[in-house]
Amino acid sequence: MELERFASYVALSLPIIFIVGLAVVIHANPWFSFTNNALSDMGSLKNPNRWLFNGFVMFFAVVAMIPSVVAFKHGLSYLMPLALVFLFLVGVFPEETPYHTPSAVLFYVLALADIALVGIKLGRKNPINYVWSVLSVVVFLTMLYLIKARVFKGLAIPELIGASLILAWFVYISILLKGLKP
Repeated sequence: MELERFASYVALSLPIIFIVGLAVVIHANPWFSFTNNALSDMGSLKNPNRWLFNGFVMFFAVVAMIPSVVAFKHGLSYLMPLALVFLFLVGVFPEETPYHTPSAVLFYVLALADIALVGIKLGRKNPINYVWSVLSVVVFLTMLYLIKARVFKGLAIPELIGASLILAWFVYISILLKGLKP
């Protein structure tokens, strides 16, 4: 039970880690624009500060793996651990490499699919949990629309929409792991 409690607190801290880490990376890259860039532009081989973004992505993936694996152990995840492996690879392979884009796409597809699948599973016990499945599909389709319609020149906003749902899911997982009980 101590592992579940620890994993729960880690999951609960992920949005804070994400916001603070992203703020630090953006501060080190004042040229970055949410509407004109992808987040991974900050990890480009052309950027002398790339180590900061790439290191942050790898660190975040490793930390997020803790609640992800515990959730998997308890049937609250199927694909999230694999999704986080691909997120780690996003940091390993800068955007100019041939492995970057497949890693980024697989991260989002697997993470959102995991949320949809577990939402269906949990919805059988409590129909309110079907909301997660619906949100996952809506977020995925919104991301696709924004990318295909070129609503923004860059990908950062669609990426952040997907990341927001994934972070919200981790907060929900923290509750399900019951790590917040006194």
